[in-house]
Amino acid sequence: ALPEIRTLTLTYALAGADCIDVAADPAVIAAAKSGLDAAERIAKADQRSGYRRPWLMVSISAGEDPHFRKAEFDPAICPKDCPRPCEKICPVEAIEFAADFAGVRRDRCYGCGRCLPVCPWGLIAAHSYPTPIDAVAQQVLSQVDALEIHTHVGEHAAFKDLWQTLQPWVGNLQIISISCPDGEGLINYLKDLQQIMKAPESAPGKDLKASAIALKTKSHHVIWQTDGRP
Repeated sequence: ALPEIRTLTLTYALAGADCIDVAADPAVIAAAKSGLDAAERIAKADQRSGYRRPWLMVSISAGEDPHFRKAEFDPAICPKDCPRPCEKICPVEAIEFAADFAGVRRDRCYGCGRCLPVCPWGLIAAHSYPTPIDAVAQQVLSQVDALEIHTHVGEHAAFKDLWQTLQPWVGNLQIISISCPDGEGLINYLKDLQQIMKAPESAPGKDLKASAIALKTKSHHVIWQTDGRP
């Protein structure tokens, strides 16, 4: 699906998108950046006044991360008379029942979860295959402009651990978006996250004074994305 990611990125860039969000995967980021480069060349050739290259954003979760999960099932136990709604609903055609292959093509599946509830027999499950977050940060955050952190009410410890891990790479980001679904205690939870993000943390090998100075030089814009709340 990488060529499609490149094409979609190019299309949204020329349509005037301000920011494009992709998975925190080096191959996906490379495809998106190729699309942004192509859009920039087209805009320059067409002499489009006011064209601005969109920011490239990646999504990471505090806690279990749906961005690193894959659908799985054993096609050998699927009833032969099943209408296979999973195959029809998959947006990237990752589920196939062909002569040479049956099941989930993991290189295409990006964990959207659409197939899970439609299986009449409940045979599909989602399993996480996470990469250590420090490795993800080191590989991708230096290549993008923005970051979206997914979290849920009550995940203070997971968010704090993630935020501390990301510290060496967040200084050059233009935007940090905190995405949290609505729920009881949402506003207080977001205020707690705000304090975590403001608090100077002493990183390994650095004293507290050095960490505080580094934080003062960072000037992100923060978006509080309260999913589900009008």
